Amino acid sequence: MSYKNWILIGCFCLSNVVFAQRKLEQIDPEKKEEQQKEEQQKQANRSSRPAWLEKVSFGGNVGGTISNLGSFFTVQPMAFYRFSDVTLAGAGATYYYWSRDFQTTQGKVSFSDNAYGLNLFARQLLFDPAFVHAEYMPLNFSVYDVNTGDSKREWVSAFYLGGGVNQSISDRSSIYIMILYDVLHNPNKSFRTSPLDFRTGFYF
Repeated sequence: MSYKNWILIGCFCLSNVVFAQRKLEQIDPEKKEEQQKEEQQKQANRSSRPAWLEKVSFGGNVGGTISNLGSFFTVQPMAFYRFSDVTLAGAGATYYYWSRDFQTTQGKVSFSDNAYGLNLFARQLLFDPAFVHAEYMPLNFSVYDVNTGDSKREWVSAFYLGGGVNQSISDRSSIYIMILYDVLHNPNKSFRTSPLDFRTGFYF
């Protein structure tokens, strides 16, 4: 093969490299422009929503337990409003299905019921990830009288104080675990047999 052929091959390869480089230079601005349009669209979507809605999150708790004192299953959907980076407050609903054995003068009696109510709460971040929590929860359920064996539905209030730890997943999403103490607990009337309440939950 003569040197002229080698020159032709070299020119051909060089032209391909130049063409590919120009193609990349053309694609890069197109990608940047596309990304800019997507970001502008996201910002437009955010700006079209009310400002207060950006501070709202939803979540709650789901759980249950079985023990010799009784068993229950609970669902607590909640709405959270972020007043600042360290202060949350909100409201929700509470539902319990529970069963419990009572010792009466006639012997042991098994009793089950559905309880429902509301909860209003506030949460303050002390330092990442620890927070304090206060919650007012009126519940409607059947209060069982061990002396007469009768039961009647009543509204009984609980007021929980406590705290926990929070693990952020994103700017708006977190999971948490906390322990609360019911300062209004009445062993003869309160829904829970213990004033302590362990919870895990989330919001997004």
